[in-house]
Formats: sequence, structure tokens, C-alpha cells
Amino acid sequence: MTTVTESLKRVLEADDLSALQDGDLDRICADPVLAQRFARRLAGLARQIAPGREWTPEDLRDVLEIAVHGSAQQSARVLEGRHFRKRLREQIGLADRYGDSFAVVVITVADGVNEGVYSSVLDAVTERLRKTDMVFLYRRRFALLLPRMRASGLEPLIQRVRELVAVGAGASTIERISSLVYPDVAFAEGAEDDGASVLDWAEDQLR
Repeated sequence: MTTVTESLKRVLEADDLSALQDGDLDRICADPVLAQRFARRLAGLARQIAPGREWTPEDLRDVLEIAVHGSAQQSARVLEGRHFRKRLREQIGLADRYGDSFAVVVITVADGVNEGVYSSVLDAVTERLRKTDMVFLYRRRFALLLPRMRASGLEPLIQRVRELVAVGAGASTIERISSLVYPDVAFAEGAEDDGASVLDWAEDQLR
């Protein structure tokens, strides 16, 4: 079986170039290599339109989603904890491929809080998140996966979440907030800056 890495090394053949130039939607959507090449070309055009940002295919996806669906409502996706590891691996792969950082935040709630308090903390967390962000639910923890997040933006977000929780449920409701940005070793709280270390760090926080 051809791996993704091997397929990315494929030389652009004349037939492939024709599919891109002709806008052969069926072929482009059926071939991950062509789709990636097409997306990278779109990102290059986006940089010409808005040179102040280093655009990625993920950025374009978010813009096009709003353009197609016509909704700018920001609402983070709330998922069961069993989906967290898979989504985290996907984000690591995207970060390694495109160099765009993301953040992981694990919020541990104090032991013994009732369901109402748990819901109050969840509301405070999701209020500050974007549509592309994800929240994964555990018994006493929330795992946040925040695409395209950098350390400079993460610290104010965590502080705001603390303030909202303090108002709604009390500051003592949160036992601990742990965070990591990848790739950004300076903010990784001592972890090695590689994908495997991110997975290990997340496992440690969720125990």
C-alpha cells in the first residue's frame, strides 16, 4: 500500500497537470495528491490577496465553509473523550505538514462537583472558543484542541476562561489547567517538541 508520504513525493505528471488546469473536480477530489496540490495553489493565491497572513489549506476551508453555509456563528464542537486521541493525531500531522501551530488544553474540575457545576464550567469554556475548536468531555476533565493557536493567544484565553468560571461556578471549581502548544517548545512546559511527546503529554494529563 502506498503511504501518504510516498504519494506526496509523486512527480507531477502531464495527466495530473491537465486535471489541475482543466479543473477536473472528480479527479482532483478522488486523488489526495492532486487535492493537496490544488489546495496549496489556492493558499498561494490567498497570500497574494492578503499578504499579511501565511494562509494554509485549513484557513481556506474555514473561509469557504462560511461562504457556502452563510453562517458566522462561532460554536466549538463538543465531542466525547474517545474521539480526542484520533483528532489530536490529525492535528499533529497537519502541523508537521504545514507548520501551523495548535494548542492542547486540559482543564481538570475539582472532585465532587455536581452536574450543574460541570455544565457551568463547560459553558464558560465554550463561550470563548471558535467554530474550529473542539472540546472533548471526560468525567472530571475537558480536553480542548485549538487549531491555529499560538502561545501569545492562548494565555489570554486561559485567563478569560478562569474569570468566567470564577463568576459562574467559583474559582475553586477548577483544580488545574494544563496547556501545550505545538510546535512551540518554549511553551511546552518542558516537553520535547515532537508529535510523540504531545501524545505522551496528553495521556499524562488525562490519567
